Amino acid sequence: MSSFNVDFAVDIKTAYLQGRYEKLLEQAQNFLDSEVIRQSRPFVPFVQGMLANTVVIEQPGRVVYVQPYARRQYYGDSFTFTKTFHPDAGARWIDRAKAAFLPEWKAGVESILRGGNR
Repeated sequence: MSSFNVDFAVDIKTAYLQGRYEKLLEQAQNFLDSEVIRQSRPFVPFVQGMLANTVVIEQPGRVVYVQPYARRQYYGDSFTFTKTFHPDAGARWIDRAKAAFLPEWKAGVESILRGGNR
């Protein structure tokens, strides 16, 4: 049995591709960050709205609830959650939203990365 090698070169305009995919990745991350915030909201403890209304995207992929008590509420340390305004409120609200909406989040990200708008 014999073998042979073929040498070839491909000229790809990498700057165009890099710019295009960076833009798509940025759009996908923005979509995901905003959906995490939006779809987690019904799970966030809510009495006066301070916690739910002071969430920020600190950097892409990092959602931060800025109230000083947010960490304790998130992990549920010694809290009884009021259900008056958010009946589904409770600890680990992002984890709970992820369990409910992950397929939607994935579909949205995939759509954007394929070049579709969301």
